[in-house]
Amino acid sequence: MLMGVEGVKKRFVKYAAGSDVAIIEGVLGLYDSVDGVTETGSTAQVAKILKAPVILVLNGERVNRTLRAVVRGLRAFDPQVDIAGVVLTNVTPRQAEKLVKSIPEEGVEVVGVVPKSKKISEAFSYRHLGLVPVDERLDSSGIVEVLENYVLPHLDLDAVLSIAKRAGEVEADLSDESPKPLGCKIGVIMDRAFTFYYPELLEEAASLGHLIFLDSLRDQEVPPVDVVVVGGGFPEVMAEGLERNRPFRRALLKYIEGGGRLYAECGGLMYMTSSIIIDRSEYEMVGALDAVTVMLERPVGKGYAWGEVVGETPIAPVGARIIGHEFHYSKDNIERPKLAIRLERGVGVGAAGTAWLSGICTPSIYTYTPTHTTS
Repeated sequence: MLMGVEGVKKRFVKYAAGSDVAIIEGVLGLYDSVDGVTETGSTAQVAKILKAPVILVLNGERVNRTLRAVVRGLRAFDPQVDIAGVVLTNVTPRQAEKLVKSIPEEGVEVVGVVPKSKKISEAFSYRHLGLVPVDERLDSSGIVEVLENYVLPHLDLDAVLSIAKRAGEVEADLSDESPKPLGCKIGVIMDRAFTFYYPELLEEAASLGHLIFLDSLRDQEVPPVDVVVVGGGFPEVMAEGLERNRPFRRALLKYIEGGGRLYAECGGLMYMTSSIIIDRSEYEMVGALDAVTVMLERPVGKGYAWGEVVGETPIAPVGARIIGHEFHYSKDNIERPKLAIRLERGVGVGAAGTAWLSGICTPSIYTYTPTHTTS
């Protein structure tokens, strides 16, 4: 976990305060973890830390009684995980009838049976990094309509609320640890191309100064700011639009070449290169880094990454430990970059002997391939 056990508790207590129900979305399989051996980083571990009951979402396509065995195995694997309910998806009426009868015999309640639906498949479409982000869609009303008409009617919300009451109390020290305001202006590029931001990053930035949100697809100029932040996202999907907005690319390059500070992560790094190559088509980007980004069919880096700061960077001193997460399908061809982080786990952007390196530094730019970091 990027923020550690206490960090998870603090964030949960902070964001859940005043709410009747807090829904925590799991990732991967319930017990899938960083190393595949311990529980570190798994949904199950988070559920135990937060004393939260678990509702499994199981794909029921072309199976029936086997799902009962799956539920039994998941419950027996770690009895400390409170598996309280099941939502079945992608099932036909005949399957649903059988599953609703058999699964409760394993001591869990079926709280939803979502039928197989082309409408749902179309609304929640997948891409190489998972679901297509809502922020990327010009019109999200279709998703709301599908949820209201094809999903919610098949969920027993009263049963879900009843399960939620089983959650235990979580305590955390929320004493103010905010840094002193610096009065700076922070430009954050947030639009359909760049959407990957943790709320903690934006909160921290807002505590330091004034946030100014920028749109790389529409804006023409970079306003007076002290630093620009470019998060992760899908510049490869929006490559044509990013290339078309030449005025903003030129303005951003002028800002950088004039000594303006910039921090970029993952997709932001791709945007800083000279171009992106996708299926033999090449699209011009900012050109602040003498490099070309090439999109590949298979993931290059996936999962947690960590290592040690070995060079001067604006984000952490030499010797600091860095933890991040990377999930990208791109490779950046950078000639002899100055790299500041030696990774013990992860791919990064370059190799030196047996050590993988990351963290590209120039006089004005700091970029990091893993999507998010914490020191």
